[in-house]
Amino acid sequence: MNSAFGWVPNPHLNTEMGINTDSVFYLAAVQWQSEKPFLEFRVHGHQTSESEKANGLQMKFRIVADQQRRCIGTIERSKDGTISVQCDLPAVTARQCERCQTKDNIAAANMHQAHRRGRESINKAMAEYLTHPHRLYLAIFRDGSIKVGTTRGSSGGNRLVEQGAWYANYLAQVDDGFIVRELEDLLTQELGISQAVDTRKKFAGHLQPLENQYLDDRLDQLSNETQKILAKEIGNRGVLLGERWSNPRLEDLMWSDLVAYPAAINQGAHEFTIKSMVGRLAGCKRNGFEENFLLDLQPLVAHPLETGDFDVDEFVMQDSLF
Repeated sequence: MNSAFGWVPNPHLNTEMGINTDSVFYLAAVQWQSEKPFLEFRVHGHQTSESEKANGLQMKFRIVADQQRRCIGTIERSKDGTISVQCDLPAVTARQCERCQTKDNIAAANMHQAHRRGRESINKAMAEYLTHPHRLYLAIFRDGSIKVGTTRGSSGGNRLVEQGAWYANYLAQVDDGFIVRELEDLLTQELGISQAVDTRKKFAGHLQPLENQYLDDRLDQLSNETQKILAKEIGNRGVLLGERWSNPRLEDLMWSDLVAYPAAINQGAHEFTIKSMVGRLAGCKRNGFEENFLLDLQPLVAHPLETGDFDVDEFVMQDSLF
């Protein structure tokens, strides 16, 4: 594999990564492409990155304690969609430099308030991004939390797998991102449906999940209520859908028996193999343990990592405390 980094074989990563993992490197993002998870890695000082398939990726690394976290950059939106813009400055927040965080905060405010502010009150690139068909969806997670959300495009894209939803219904497709956010707000006002679910709830739901049938029935019940409201409001601005979606991991046995990863991923030394992912949460195995571990990869993002011959941190399982 060729890249700007120059490939160097590394016995501690079981993939032929194009980046030089004998140097300090960083996890920049968890990405989904065609409903398959990838991890984006970068090396400080280089302008390119490399995405590796997450499923089956074996990693042995440690946090480099005496080096700074690096900014992961920003996302730019236009009529053609989104692109990632890299940054190599030190991170002053968890993942970004001050400039990139400010830029993303302004973009998020423009996007989520666009339907209230009006097309003329946001920048041209964001307006062009929103002037594109959007879908409205209702998603349920394994703890029973439900959210209403939006996604750009006529197919739904990767939004639901990125979110880590377990089941979802596409409720409607409308002409643009302004209309879809009006309808999203309407469902929140009329039915009290949240527009966000905390990752801690998603995580807890995988450890103690509700029955799939209950989740399915609950989603159908609320979807029927939303359709009554949308039928009165959508008019000629779009169409009702009623299209069902299920997470690809629904039949994956790993996700039926998980325990929390018993260590802080953003400090110390670790070794594990990612077997599959739901959103940014990874189902992992570690040599010497029978358990399937559930791990949130987000706290690892932007931290300096290195591989090599070193001892990894020991696990202290909860049973061993009693």
